[in-house]
Amino acid sequence: MSDNLAIIFGGPSPEHDISILTGLQTSRVLSSKYQVLNIYWSQDNKWYLVDANLESKDFIDNNSIFKKELNVRLDSNPGFYSKKKKLDISFIINSCHGGPGEDGTLQSLLDLMEIKYSGPSLSTSQLCMDKYAFFTLMSKNNIPVLNTHLISHKHEPDFKGPYILKPRFGGSSIGVEIVQDYKTALSITNNSTLYNHGSILQPFLEDSNDLLVGVRTYPQTDYSDIEKPIRSSNNEMFSYKDKYLENGGLEGSRRELPANVDTSIKSQITEILDRLLTIIEIKGICRVDFLSKGEKVYLNEVNTIPGSYALYLWEHIGLNKFDLLKDMVDETQLKTINWINEGSDGTALKTAKDIQSKLG
Repeated sequence: MSDNLAIIFGGPSPEHDISILTGLQTSRVLSSKYQVLNIYWSQDNKWYLVDANLESKDFIDNNSIFKKELNVRLDSNPGFYSKKKKLDISFIINSCHGGPGEDGTLQSLLDLMEIKYSGPSLSTSQLCMDKYAFFTLMSKNNIPVLNTHLISHKHEPDFKGPYILKPRFGGSSIGVEIVQDYKTALSITNNSTLYNHGSILQPFLEDSNDLLVGVRTYPQTDYSDIEKPIRSSNNEMFSYKDKYLENGGLEGSRRELPANVDTSIKSQITEILDRLLTIIEIKGICRVDFLSKGEKVYLNEVNTIPGSYALYLWEHIGLNKFDLLKDMVDETQLKTINWINEGSDGTALKTAKDIQSKLG
C-alpha cells in the first residue's frame, strides 16, 4: 500500500493529550498495512517526527523522543522538512482535537502545502469549532437547536437560568459547567483562560439525555446506531470525567449502545442528520451530538474529529477499526486540492503569513 501516509497529532490545544491517544491508536491500526510517518505537534508549536511504538506517557517530560524536529516551509516548495530534506507526504490523517488542529488553521496550512488531509474542509472546520456561528447557521435553517447567548458585559440572555456555560471554541466538555445565574458565568469566564476567545450560554435542560451518532461519508454516507452515554451519578451532564477518566477512558465509558429510545426520537435524529448534510459538508468520520428532553430532540454540535474517531460506535455492527480507518484513508486519497496558491492579488501570501503567525 501507499508509503506516503502521515498522521498528525497533539497540537497547542486543551485537548492535546486526547489527541495523542487518538494519533497513537490510529498509527498502530494503520501500520499493519501502511508505512506511516508520525508527526507530533507539541504544545509550544513545534513539530517532530516520532516513533510509532510510543505510549502516551512517553510524551510527558521525555525530551529523548524529540530528536527529529521538523520545519514548516510555505515557500515555492512548501512542506514539512527534516533539516533540508522534504518529507514525501501525499496525504495526512488529522488526529488533532480542538484548537488550531480542528479550527481551520491546520487545514489552511495543509491546503497551502497542497497535501490532502482527512476530515472536513477549512470552512467546515471553522464553522463547527465556533459554537455561536454554528448555532446561528442552524437556527436560520430551522434546525432545532438550543437558544445560544454570546456572553458579554453589556447584554444578558433573554432566557432564564440555570445555564450551561461553554467556551465558544473547544470540545471534549473542557470548560463546560452548569451555572445558576449570569453573574456567576461572568465571574468564571473572567478568571479562566479557557474562555479567552469567547464563551456562550445555553439553557440547562433538566432530565435531558445525551444522544450521540457517528457519521461517515465513505464509501457512502452511513449513520451509526444511537449511543446514550450513562452519566456518573453526581453529574447532571456528560462531562470530561465521564468521557475520559471513568471506566478506562472513552471506549470503556458506560453507555447504552444502541440506545433504548422510541421511534419518534430516532426519526427526528435521522431527519436532522439528513438536513444537516445538505447545509454543511462533512468528510471522514465525525460524531454528531444531540440532546433530548421528553419527545423533543435538539442538535447540540458536530464533533468533526472526535476522540478515537468514535470508532466504537461502529464495531458492534461488524465494522472494525482497520476497515473504518482504511475507508477514511481511501476517501482522503480521492480528495481534490482546491486551494489556489498563486495569483496577482497577494491573497494567498497574506493567508500564509497569517497561518505562520498562528503557528508561532
